[in-house]
Amino acid sequence: MKLRLSLITAALLPLISAPAFAEDTDLEKILVTGDFQKESIQTLSASASLFSEREINDRGASFLDEMLASAANVNFTAGASRGRYIQIRGVGLRSQFVDPINPSVGLVIDGINYSGLGGSSLLFDVNQVEIYRGPQGTRFGADGMAGMIQMESADPTFDPSVKVQLGAGNYNSYEAGVAAGIGITDSTAVRASIYQRESDGYVDNLYLNESTQQQDELVSRFKLHSQLTDHLRTELSVHYIDINNGYDAFTLDNSRNSVADNPGQDNQESIAIGLANIYTGFDWFDISLNLSGIDSDLVYSFDEDWVCNDINKPQLCGAGLHPDGYSSTDSYFRDRQDQSAELQFNGKGGNWVTGLYYQARNVDLERQYTWLAAPFASTYETSNTAIYGQLATPIGNKTTLITGLRVEQYQGDYTDNNGFIESTDDVMVGGKLALEYQVIDRTMIYTSLTRGYKAGGINSEALAKAKDDGLNLDADFFKNHTSFAPEYLWSGEFGVKGSSLDEKFILRLAAFYMYREDMQLKAWKVEDQKFTGYIDNASSGENYGLEIEGSYQLTDDLFFTGSAGYLHTKINDFVAQSGLDQDGREQSQAPKYQYAFTARYNFTDELFATIGIEGKDNYYFSDSHNSQAPNVNLVNLTAGYEAEQWSIRAWARNVFDEEVPTRGFEFGNDPREGYATHTYTQLGEPMVAGVTFIYEL
Repeated sequence: MKLRLSLITAALLPLISAPAFAEDTDLEKILVTGDFQKESIQTLSASASLFSEREINDRGASFLDEMLASAANVNFTAGASRGRYIQIRGVGLRSQFVDPINPSVGLVIDGINYSGLGGSSLLFDVNQVEIYRGPQGTRFGADGMAGMIQMESADPTFDPSVKVQLGAGNYNSYEAGVAAGIGITDSTAVRASIYQRESDGYVDNLYLNESTQQQDELVSRFKLHSQLTDHLRTELSVHYIDINNGYDAFTLDNSRNSVADNPGQDNQESIAIGLANIYTGFDWFDISLNLSGIDSDLVYSFDEDWVCNDINKPQLCGAGLHPDGYSSTDSYFRDRQDQSAELQFNGKGGNWVTGLYYQARNVDLERQYTWLAAPFASTYETSNTAIYGQLATPIGNKTTLITGLRVEQYQGDYTDNNGFIESTDDVMVGGKLALEYQVIDRTMIYTSLTRGYKAGGINSEALAKAKDDGLNLDADFFKNHTSFAPEYLWSGEFGVKGSSLDEKFILRLAAFYMYREDMQLKAWKVEDQKFTGYIDNASSGENYGLEIEGSYQLTDDLFFTGSAGYLHTKINDFVAQSGLDQDGREQSQAPKYQYAFTARYNFTDELFATIGIEGKDNYYFSDSHNSQAPNVNLVNLTAGYEAEQWSIRAWARNVFDEEVPTRGFEFGNDPREGYATHTYTQLGEPMVAGVTFIYEL
């Protein structure tokens, strides 16, 4: 693969060096922080995607999942009101029910670790979204085995600044947001924002005669930056998130018309605080102390049988839908608290960094389930302590060697009201070894070897199942699956990044091979329409592929951006609990190809239009069954007017109203068919359209 990519690189270099034809672009000049320091994405020795505020606005996006299709080899699942479970290169979570989970893809917003809280990803007043593919073993540790997503909201300004955003769209959606910043002293500036969005959602509940997949989302952020002395700077971030969304996504006929009599909720209320203190007064290094905390209340619930039980409405609540009292709801109430502290030392030349990191996470769960005699309650307390370092060593004028290492201890303590007390204690090692070769000022080649990891954990549902009589074969099975081991991911990557002389043509290309060791896979057992989930370790997995992203300004008025990804995956030595042998099968949530291309044309200095096409191959929903999502191809449109201080856009996503499943299960849930096995899917957004007005001063 490296030889093949080397030939591709050799063919691309003359093109990268060639001149282009139009005015300056600043896409490359936006800085990212993927390797501990601010640098252009074009000099980062890793595969990454970057979305600016303008790209977010052109797409009409208000939430992270509405941007992800534009990134190569990035997928997501819903299983909730939003697509908040993300997979990178086929690696990532798909849902959460009873068991504690450890994220595979990290999420950081304004320096605060929101990993596992994907519902926090509202995009108002966000300057840029960075997506890093591959293990982040040195920088991010146990929460970033597959990659990391970083969002940065607008910083305070000393000059007065105001942003107002208003919008409306189909499904009775509207949005309203305001942000403002100002300097309050010669050394201190603040910025505050608040944003509210509501929508009826895309599901009609025919029984209740109302929309039950509604969205009601609010985010408020506050930032304060202060230069306390010549050498001491402090940065405070405070977030408040209040999400009250409905969840009523699955139906027996896989339609958007529900007849559930007890539709669910998908709620999150979070308060987060981050405080960064940076001191630059030493001769050899700068030192920073970063503190953060999050307090979240989460509610996730659903109608398990998906139908109504009302003899007065036989057309909707048909006979035979509730034999033997089969009618149930399932609700999960979580209280989650996170605290972290990081002490970091950075060399003055930006060539080395070392640090200490501590994080504690406490999750209290109460599950209220029809088939339980009393609510189930558990507490899962985890703490991880890490030491890390990274060094950039010049080797000649054009070559730099990067070496990084992170050692992390991850401890977990679990208790529940069934009387179980379990603990885990894992020491994991990750790191990065990379060579960067600057061919010319505008072209870099890199190769890297990275190692990431994800902590092991507890299968609380399996613990509960193991309470049964030891003669019960199922109980014996679950006694051997009460916990699971850490997973490790090795990744080798080769890439080339470059631009033309006038930066009108920008290209990033990467090839990778990943080996997953002790691969963590979600499995299910279904018995009498009662579902028991657990995480198991397969022997290993393999993932390899290509990613290409770039932009090209063909004329002064015509601009193209695009991405494409190819991904091949394989599971080794895994047999599902049902007996299904998955050895050699592709991994779930891993389409073989993905693409996204957008063209923007400026009719005048103010009037523009964009057209985008995107798609992905079919893929497996799960590793425990073989149901698949179909391949999809979507079209998006935007037309707008941009004046100096205001803009208005009319936008539409999924213009041709294609049905796009975002989660799928394979089991039986219709008693009229004797609970025959079917594939049941949750559908993503249909054609959505709206108008957005933005005023900025």
